[in-house]
Amino acid sequence: MAALCLFAVSCQSPVTPSLPLNDLLRAPLAVEINSCQLTLETYLYRDFMPGENSGGSLLIANTYLTAADGQPFPAEIDADRIWVVNGEEVWETTFTAEARPRDSLHLNQLGKTAWGGPRWDVAAQVEVVVRVTSSMAPPRLLRATKQAIGQVW
Repeated sequence: MAALCLFAVSCQSPVTPSLPLNDLLRAPLAVEINSCQLTLETYLYRDFMPGENSGGSLLIANTYLTAADGQPFPAEIDADRIWVVNGEEVWETTFTAEARPRDSLHLNQLGKTAWGGPRWDVAAQVEVVVRVTSSMAPPRLLRATKQAIGQVW
């Protein structure tokens, strides 16, 4: 059974999430960890550029944890898991790339990317939940609501 579960997650298809769907959908829109208030921004898209992805790539999820105080993003805070919820379907995975900080203009953000999600419809409204971790506090869930899946050409 564990091998089947691992196989399902590695294929990046919608799966039964490791946390109850209701818990994911109740995650707050802001959390405070070590006196730092965090919010979540996302950019979800599928690539329709000509070539190997002419039918549209798998879903790509860019997430940005933002420290509300504008200070450089705390080194002890990270995110290790993402859930993208489309109705009753859930894509759950770990992040495959990180930018700390996101760029020189966004020192207060941690960028994390997950690749290989489902081929859900462009413009679908989804919920995005990440698990925020810290070396000084227990993990917390953080949500961005009504996020539209975009497309690039």
